[in-house]
Amino acid sequence: MQQIKRWFKPLIFGLIITAIGWGATQYNPSELLKISINWEIDRPQLVNQKTLEQQIKPLINQSYQLDLHKVKYELEQHPWVQEAQVRRLFWDAIHIDVTTHKVAAHWENIDCKQPFEQEDCQGYITTQGNLIMPENLFYQIDGQTPSDLVLLKSGEHPKQYDSLLKDYRVYQKILSELTILSLTRSNIDRLTIKPNIAVVLGYNKQQQRLQDFIKIYKKLRQKIPLKKLNKATYDMRYPKGFTLKY
Repeated sequence: MQQIKRWFKPLIFGLIITAIGWGATQYNPSELLKISINWEIDRPQLVNQKTLEQQIKPLINQSYQLDLHKVKYELEQHPWVQEAQVRRLFWDAIHIDVTTHKVAAHWENIDCKQPFEQEDCQGYITTQGNLIMPENLFYQIDGQTPSDLVLLKSGEHPKQYDSLLKDYRVYQKILSELTILSLTRSNIDRLTIKPNIAVVLGYNKQQQRLQDFIKIYKKLRQKIPLKKLNKATYDMRYPKGFTLKY
C-alpha cells in the first residue's frame, strides 16, 4: 500500500503534464481570434458569399483589431454591392447585410466597334444612375437579361446624375404606352421605339419634338398601315415639319 501511495502522486503529476503538453500541441490561437460572420445577401445570385469572404479576409483576422468601417468599405468595392451594413453581434461575431444594385438599363459605348469583345464597352446603369461593369454581363437580374432591358448608348461612361438615364425616363413618360427599346446619344438623340420605330430628336427641344411625334404618329395611323409606320424613321429636327422614311 505504501508502495502504491509512493508512485501515485508522481503518476498523477505525469498525467497532468502530459495533458498540458497535448493541449499545447492542439492549441490554435487563430481559432480563438477567428471572427464568425452571419451573412444576409438580398440577391445571392449576383453576389457570391465566398467571393465576399475572400475580399474581407485580411480585415477579419483578429477580433480586437476589427474595423467595421474598413470591412464595409471593402465590401462596397464589389461592383454589384450597393450597400453593406456591418454590425458587431459579440466580440468574435459580426452580422453583414448586403444590398445589391437594382438595374435600370443596359449600356453600350457607341465608340466601340465590338462592344461584347472589348473592355469598358458595356455595362449596366443602376437605378441611382451609376455605371457598373461586372465581368459577367449575362446574369439574369430579376428574370431579365441585358436584351430585356432598355439599351442606352453614349460615347462617354455615364456617371451618377448623368442626364442619359434621366432623359430616357422623361422620354418614356412622354411616350406613355409606347415602349423605348433604345436611346442613342451622340451629337444628337435618337430613339428606337417598339416594335422598330426610329425617332430622330436632335440636340435640342427633344421633349417638344417627341410630343410632336406622338401627335403625328396618331394621325398617320389613320392613313398608313401600321406595318409601314412601325418600321419607319421619323426625323423631327425640322422647324415646321418632319420627314418620314419607310
